[in-house]
Amino acid sequence: MRIGRFGGRTRYHHHRPWYQRITRVQVGWGVLGLIVVLLAAFGLQARQASSSLRLAANQAEVLQSQIVAGDDVGAKATLVGLQESAAEARSRTDGILWIVGSHVPYFGKNVSAVQTVADVIDQISQEAMPPVVKLSKQVNLNTFSPRDGKVDLAAINEIRPSIAAADEALAAANDKLVKIDADSLLVPIRGPVATIQNKIATAGSAASSSRTAAQLLPSMLGGKDTRRYLLLIQNNAEVRPTGGIAGSFAILKAKNGKLSMGEQGSTQDLPPVAKPVIPMTKDEKTVFPTTLVTDLRDANITPDFPRTGEITRALVKKGLGVDVDGVISVDPIALSYVLGGTGPVTVDNGAVIDQSNAVSTLLNRLYRQVQDNDEQDDFFASAARKIFDVVKSGDGQSRVVISALVAAANENRLTVWSSHEDEQREIRTTNLSGAVGGDDGETPHVGVYLSDAASTKMEFYLDYTTILRTGRCLRGDVQELSTTTELRSNAPSNADRLSPYVTGTGAFTPRGTMRISVRAYSPFDGGFTEVRVNGKKQTVYADRHLGRNVTSVTLVINPGETYTVTTSMISGRGQRGDAVFSTTPGVQQTLNNVRVQSACG
Repeated sequence: MRIGRFGGRTRYHHHRPWYQRITRVQVGWGVLGLIVVLLAAFGLQARQASSSLRLAANQAEVLQSQIVAGDDVGAKATLVGLQESAAEARSRTDGILWIVGSHVPYFGKNVSAVQTVADVIDQISQEAMPPVVKLSKQVNLNTFSPRDGKVDLAAINEIRPSIAAADEALAAANDKLVKIDADSLLVPIRGPVATIQNKIATAGSAASSSRTAAQLLPSMLGGKDTRRYLLLIQNNAEVRPTGGIAGSFAILKAKNGKLSMGEQGSTQDLPPVAKPVIPMTKDEKTVFPTTLVTDLRDANITPDFPRTGEITRALVKKGLGVDVDGVISVDPIALSYVLGGTGPVTVDNGAVIDQSNAVSTLLNRLYRQVQDNDEQDDFFASAARKIFDVVKSGDGQSRVVISALVAAANENRLTVWSSHEDEQREIRTTNLSGAVGGDDGETPHVGVYLSDAASTKMEFYLDYTTILRTGRCLRGDVQELSTTTELRSNAPSNADRLSPYVTGTGAFTPRGTMRISVRAYSPFDGGFTEVRVNGKKQTVYADRHLGRNVTSVTLVINPGETYTVTTSMISGRGQRGDAVFSTTPGVQQTLNNVRVQSACG
């Protein structure tokens, strides 16, 4: 023991190793510093990945436009850039930081979302796009458009495998992306992820439509045998569930891709028959009059267009002796969309029809100014042939014309039915089918459909809106749903003085008024709990059609008058998915086949 200078004891100080002299505070600061460094590194990589993803998304959009336009050189150059951006984004989201980060509570879902998006973009650039770009001179809208009256079926057959490969890759990518809830992500990545989700969904929809077209057109346009189709032009001024009364028709012929229009006519040329051309179902007998299967004017009083196709085919076979392979239906609003790409046409009497005046001319002015049935029919027939001829020639803007047809199909204004079962199976998966949804697993389908009940052309003045809302989720798999339909007559106050061709004779409703049947369809195996008109409770009917409950009200609407029809209903058991709402396409632009977010999450 050592004695200190003050008589005390001196303690020996044992020198510990450096790592034993580090305090807890120092350890804490060290760990914090390491975390800061790692977060900074991760943040840098995340910003770089986000930048690469934004660039890749823009390049993918440019590439799609170049393919549609047939820009072979530009598409190949853009694909190289897309692949580089996608590869960089994927490499930026790989590594230990991202693996660890994906398992951190809350923060991890953001990391996983960015990784998924980067992986999807890279996959698309490597798998979906190369086969399409390789044939980008052929894979464009001109391939699907007629030129000099003919569609090149050989070219469609050549590009079909590439389109199928792109469709499969985009579908697989979309399946991964739809599982990401972009709204729940951190703000910096929410926008890029949502943007890419939307762009991939849009591209996937286009690829799916192109694949279906490439699959169907060679056979439907007479690649193997001559095909004939009934073309119906619906008149929305006399509203029917699928749009309007079938006011005029034509027989179309297709052979080896060559298109021609043959016999044309109106309802006067196909008068009602005494006996049903095909038997009505038990449900149809309950819901519809027998004229459904005896009168061309009522063949689309059902909202299910495939059934309308079967009925009108039978009517044409009986009345004209022509056995058609299918039925195609359009309305004047769809034709106005097409005229935006073809330019104006001049009908036989010298009148000029263009995008701006087609609807008012064909649905109203004709009936107000021409007081002869034969002249009206001739005008309609001439307009239909002139528009068909200009589309067939390919002289218009193909991209605008096809975009117009897609818009018309999305609004249920362009519908197609084939008598060939294999083709019809393909058509039913698209917006062209016009089919009433039935038992569709978790998806509840709801519909509101209108029908003129007075033989007038007054619905040209109908301002019509309808929406679907979801309410509560019951027992975890049953949804409460409701519809609100507002109908207003914009007819002039002196509408009773309009031509009888517009107002009708007054036999079924006073001249100048509208008499409209509103039919609502609940989901499959669901049912209605309440129906109101302007707030007043109505009788709820228990009719059924295609497995869905149907209830209806009939309204007489005076000029300037508004009615609001509301329905409340529940879905069938197990229908916890997003609801799909369909309605009658009116004179104004009409959203159709709208998805509404599920109440069951």
